[in-house]
Amino acid sequence: MKITFNDGQELQIQQVTEQTDGALLIKTISAHEDQLKTLFSDPTTTKRMSVSERDADTVVYENYTKLDAIVKYTAGILGVLMYREGEDPDSRIAGLEARLKEAEEKNTNLQSRVEKAEEKNEMLEGCILEMSETVYQ
Repeated sequence: MKITFNDGQELQIQQVTEQTDGALLIKTISAHEDQLKTLFSDPTTTKRMSVSERDADTVVYENYTKLDAIVKYTAGILGVLMYREGEDPDSRIAGLEARLKEAEEKNTNLQSRVEKAEEKNEMLEGCILEMSETVYQ
């Protein structure tokens, strides 16, 4: 099985899997850790990666440009964990935090409006009571 990169480089690999969190895990024994770091750190190179196995259908992975980790397994197997830009855990957490902060600001604004509406409602009730007393006199 081999992976062909956007710039034409090739690498012999053992396996490619898409993880449940959106990561792409590529396992290989044919390269050293430094070579993998250099190869997978270049967003231009990893923008489009084609995986083929013995003339079978080619699977294309696009926009996996963010190197997250190089994992060492037993028997000399190295795994490369890649994410699409903006879909890595840190970016997703930052996005969720921003949405939470925005929701909290909206909630504070809404709470303020509710309090003002309650004040106006009390004032209107007082006015109605005063008018009722005047009418009944």
